[in-house]
Amino acid sequence: MRKAGSISTGSLFFSFFAMAILSFISPTVSLSPDGKALLSLLAAASASSSPGLLPSWDSSHPTPCSWQGVTCSPQGRVISLSLPNTFLNLTSIPPELSSLTSLQLLNLSSANISGAIPPSFGALASLRLLDLSSNALSGPIPQRLGAMASLQFLLLNSNRLSGSIPPALANLTSLQVLCLQDNLLDGSIPSQLGSLLSLQQFRIGGNPYLSGRLPPQLGLLTNLTTFGAAATSLSGAIPAEFGNLVNLQTLSLYDTDISGSVPPELGSCSELTNLYLHMNKITGGIPPQLGKLQKLTSLLLWGNSLTGPIPGELANCSELVVLDLSANKLSGEVPSELGGLALLEQLHLSDNLLTGGIPEELSNCSSLTALQLDKNALSGSIPWHIGSLKSLQSLFLWGNSLSGTIPRSFGNCTELYALDLSKNSLTGTIPEEIFGLNKLSKLLLLGNSLTGSLPPSVANCQSLVRLRLGENQLAGEVPREIGMLQNLVFLDLYTNNFTGKLPPEIANITVLELLDVHNNHIAGEIPPQLGDLMNLEQLDLSENSFAGGIPASFGNLSYLNKLSLKSNLLTGSLPRSIRNLQKLTLLDASGNGLSGRIPPEIGSLTSLTISLNLRSNRLVGEIPQEISGLTRLQSLDLSGNMLGGGIQVLGLLTSLTFLNISFNNFSGPIPATPFFRTLSTNSYLRNPELCPSFDGYTCSSDLAPRAAIKSIKTVALACAVLGSAALLFAATWMLVGRNRKLAAEKAVSIPSSGCDDFSHPWTFIPFQKLNFTVDNILEWLKDENVIGKGCSGMVYKAEMPGGELIAVKKLWKTKKEEELVDAFESEIQILGHIRHRNIVKLLGYCSNKCVKLLLYNYISNGNLQQLLQENRNLDWDTRYKIALGSAQGLAYLHHDCIPAILHRDVKCNNILLDSNFEAYLADFGLAKLMSSPNFHHAMSRIAGSYGYIAPEYGYTTKITEKSDVYSYGVVLLEILSGRSAIEPMVGDSLHIVEWMKKKMGSLEPAVNILDPKLRGMQDPMVQEMLQALGIAMFCVNSSPSERPTMKEVVALLMEVKSPPEECGKTSSQQPLIMSVKHG
Repeated sequence: MRKAGSISTGSLFFSFFAMAILSFISPTVSLSPDGKALLSLLAAASASSSPGLLPSWDSSHPTPCSWQGVTCSPQGRVISLSLPNTFLNLTSIPPELSSLTSLQLLNLSSANISGAIPPSFGALASLRLLDLSSNALSGPIPQRLGAMASLQFLLLNSNRLSGSIPPALANLTSLQVLCLQDNLLDGSIPSQLGSLLSLQQFRIGGNPYLSGRLPPQLGLLTNLTTFGAAATSLSGAIPAEFGNLVNLQTLSLYDTDISGSVPPELGSCSELTNLYLHMNKITGGIPPQLGKLQKLTSLLLWGNSLTGPIPGELANCSELVVLDLSANKLSGEVPSELGGLALLEQLHLSDNLLTGGIPEELSNCSSLTALQLDKNALSGSIPWHIGSLKSLQSLFLWGNSLSGTIPRSFGNCTELYALDLSKNSLTGTIPEEIFGLNKLSKLLLLGNSLTGSLPPSVANCQSLVRLRLGENQLAGEVPREIGMLQNLVFLDLYTNNFTGKLPPEIANITVLELLDVHNNHIAGEIPPQLGDLMNLEQLDLSENSFAGGIPASFGNLSYLNKLSLKSNLLTGSLPRSIRNLQKLTLLDASGNGLSGRIPPEIGSLTSLTISLNLRSNRLVGEIPQEISGLTRLQSLDLSGNMLGGGIQVLGLLTSLTFLNISFNNFSGPIPATPFFRTLSTNSYLRNPELCPSFDGYTCSSDLAPRAAIKSIKTVALACAVLGSAALLFAATWMLVGRNRKLAAEKAVSIPSSGCDDFSHPWTFIPFQKLNFTVDNILEWLKDENVIGKGCSGMVYKAEMPGGELIAVKKLWKTKKEEELVDAFESEIQILGHIRHRNIVKLLGYCSNKCVKLLLYNYISNGNLQQLLQENRNLDWDTRYKIALGSAQGLAYLHHDCIPAILHRDVKCNNILLDSNFEAYLADFGLAKLMSSPNFHHAMSRIAGSYGYIAPEYGYTTKITEKSDVYSYGVVLLEILSGRSAIEPMVGDSLHIVEWMKKKMGSLEPAVNILDPKLRGMQDPMVQEMLQALGIAMFCVNSSPSERPTMKEVVALLMEVKSPPEECGKTSSQQPLIMSVKHG
């Protein structure tokens, strides 16, 4: 009995134990294989995923068919997994999903997944939709995806995928949608994709490294409705075969390197509704055949180099809503036929060469909201019929030759918020009807010949934000009612004939940021109430007849950065409250009757960088020692006062590039700093007690009779300046001469035919997918293909078999002992991976035992030196764009490359330009990596080009990125002045820096340094140019440590430019374009 009981107890224990085990493992055992595969998704999820992720995914279920996002077939197989916008937070996609052999739909978009796409997905033969978009996937697109024979939708867009587009995708014969946009794909578009005859959407835009030509085979995709390849590096012409795409609705090819002409065959794409070809390099005319596109709603061709007339046939596109042809070179008249476009809402023809009048027929475009015809050569009067455009919101006609009066009918345009008629020849008065427009925000009438007064009814236009009426002939008093404009931010009344007093009611405009009334006849005292304008940034009251003192309340203007009071009748002293103006960069109180001492508080204005001008007043006393705090000041003018004492403190102003202390009573030694040694005697005139000094503390000839001091001073200064210049010139000339000799020796050592050199085996290192060979390159290295020659090598233009143009630089040979310094092997990999919109792309590198070849993108529009020498009428906007672009490229090399890179040969000849005047830094023949083991050895040799070489090359071997900054400053001076760095065969053939300093020291207005072609522009633009001039002066400071960094230069330049709407807006900034997605 005892034994039997024991057995019974044991059996019972075993039964309970077995049941417990089964209850624990049975869910896993019973879960279907598809369920197990899905659980791998949870297992791969990062620990940072939310704990309650996919709570319905319960492993105790026999099948996953009830789980969130899962759909099964009647047989229990998983056919759909859809988890879009679910925070899976996967570092990789589990390859186990490939075992879901019945899967037809897989959607893991916007699920925060990184890692690579599993090649095993190619085994999902039943899959019809694969959507992995909007994640952080990287690596290549697997070739094996081409095996998914049933796939109809492939969406891989908005990831970080790299590599080329697999030609194997051409095997997906059922594919209808292919979205690869917004990745990092490179190479070219495989021509095999032309076999995807079911394809309806093909989007590859937003891949900046995608290059090559558009395959003509894409013209076989007759079911295509959308093709987008915007924001890529595609080049070549648009294939005529695209005219076969009879179902195409959207063609998006903007912001690429596409060139050639617009194919007339596109007129056969009868379903086309959106044609986006803007921001390219397209040339030729606009084909009239586009007028056959009856369903076209948007035609954007702006920012190209199109020529010829605007075809009137475009009026046949009766559904057109947006027509933007701006920023081209179109000529002829605006076709009157465009008035037949009843649905047209936006017409942008800005920045072309259009002539003739504004067609009154445009008033028939009753839906028009934006009409922009600015920056052309239109003439005649403004049709009064424009006033019938009830929906018009913006009208830009500035920068033409329009005459006559402003139509009163504009008062009927009740939706108008921006009206810019600046820079024309309009006459008559400002119609009061305009001030009845209660939505008008911007009224710009600058630079016309308008007369009459500014009526008190201006107060009715409460919506005004910008009122800019400068450079006209308006007269009378400024109406006090103007103070009722509570939203006004900009008020420009400069260069008119206003009289009377400035109304204190202006102080009621509390949001005012700019007040400019200079060059009028306004009298009386400056209203102290102006100190209540707490948001004021620029105040210009110069060239009027203001009397009395400078209000102490100006100390409240804490945001003020520019204050100009010059050429008035002001008296009294400079208020001590100016110490509060901690953002002030320019203070000009010259040409008044100010008296008393210079307040020591002026030394606390450490932001004062551009200019301090107190010339032609009645100031007395000594220069306060506190002025030494102005270490960033570039220009100081104290001439024409009654100041005395020593000037040693001025030697502490290390950023000065201009100084004038003439016509005072200063005495004692002249500082012996490098800056003072460069000054001419014009900077010290009529200060008989000043004396030259070798140490800056004692006069160099104390025993000489006082009567001889002046002549000794003059001779000593002249000798010092000429001597130092001669030494610097001699040192530089010797170094340049040595460099030229070396270059000549190198040139002689290279055979003209190059046959022997080319016979050695070649190494070819491409930095992206290139569809050509070394042999393709070598056949173009002939004398007739030479397009340039420099100190580092010869440049050839070469056309590759696919039609792409490249520039090939053949480096000069070097002597064996110089190989360590000049060879590129240790640096070429880093240079080849530089990618910046303002740096010429290095495509690859070829070398053998004797020859080194660098392969670059070919930039078609020449270089900046050629552009300036052609004496073309370059406007300020174009020059600014070039200056900023080249600065941004150089800043990228200095601050964003690891290791940092010196260019060492920045000059106009090495700034290339495309057809849109985008600047590209070129010629890295002298570039050296700043962390290279041979860096200091390399820096001890002369580099650069005569005229651009920084002064420190003459006395030190410690060369830094500040040497590039100096060279850039010379380039900026050339852009602004139109002069070359060194003018040959001219009377004043000084180096441009010395010429500029001589001009600044001669009491001439700074505007005389600017290119004569730029001096007649709108005053705000002239002020921008003068600010840029200040930046250039900052860059060419003789002391490297006082020069700004290139990052600072970019920031300063970006502060210079006024927002586009201040001087009128071109279509290249229109918000419409921002809404167009990458194709």
